[in-house]
Amino acid sequence: MGFSEITSQERALRVLQGTLRTKRIPNAFLFIGDPYIGKTRAAVVYAKALNCYNSEIDACDICISCKKIEQGIHPDVKILAPEKNTITVDSIREVEEFVSFRPLEGKYKVVIIKEAHKMNNAAANAFLKTVEEPPIDTVIILICENIFGLPEPLISRCFKLYFTPLPTKKVKEIFPDVEDGVIRIIMGKPGLFTSRDILKEIQWFNSTLKNIIEKNKKSPWKDNEEVKWWIDLLCIFLRDCIVRIFLKESSNGNFISAYCSILPTDFKLKKGVSLEHLFELYGELQNIKRSIDLNLNKSIVWNYVISLFGSLIAKH
Repeated sequence: MGFSEITSQERALRVLQGTLRTKRIPNAFLFIGDPYIGKTRAAVVYAKALNCYNSEIDACDICISCKKIEQGIHPDVKILAPEKNTITVDSIREVEEFVSFRPLEGKYKVVIIKEAHKMNNAAANAFLKTVEEPPIDTVIILICENIFGLPEPLISRCFKLYFTPLPTKKVKEIFPDVEDGVIRIIMGKPGLFTSRDILKEIQWFNSTLKNIIEKNKKSPWKDNEEVKWWIDLLCIFLRDCIVRIFLKESSNGNFISAYCSILPTDFKLKKGVSLEHLFELYGELQNIKRSIDLNLNKSIVWNYVISLFGSLIAKH
């Protein structure tokens, strides 16, 4: 299938195929965007297209090179992911050694670094030299959801491509049997369906809302990914409230989460909360989400969230 399997990322794919068509291949890419929207998949397809035996502008998916890359056994393609939520300098040293040799079977050595924003300072500084002076026939692709987590010199030396969440209509086409409320919950990130039990996650989220109302100071989060996913769900609740205010609809004077009916309707904001306040809360949650990989203390973050929302929630 090649690039045709990547959905609703036409702009990014047009650029990638343009580099193949003109044979002007950047040494380093930075794929930027939310998780679960196809960045890593696009990087793998691009690696296949670079080394495909049957095509120069796409992946055929039938040649031995494409098959090896798909199976993760091609000697010239390396995919690196964080270990214990961090990419260390030792991992970057392994990458440097990998790219120091010429390709064994393919035309290009390709390194794909997932969640590149999780490089620690030592790793990012060590990797900068590789990006500044890349070996011949080497392509490096950094997958990043939080560009603020990378040093500016590294960002400036990469060719940046932006990926966007999918439209709700497109996600519905991919998963026609999934109810509309769940489709809206994933916010254009279809990869969530294959990586998480969405209904179970929503039940977990709903249970944590009681902790806000009761001002329970113990954080419900196990890791940074849980924090970000929880913030995404809380932002959906705020979005629903904002929509309700815009539409001037209410139920018994309280704005409810009916836009995504799968969220709890008994979790309501007090009457009279302004749009400006909701937008400020939304922005503050996004700031927390962007900063969470900087090793913020989860207990402090949780109690800060309680301070933001605790006085705004209607008690029953």
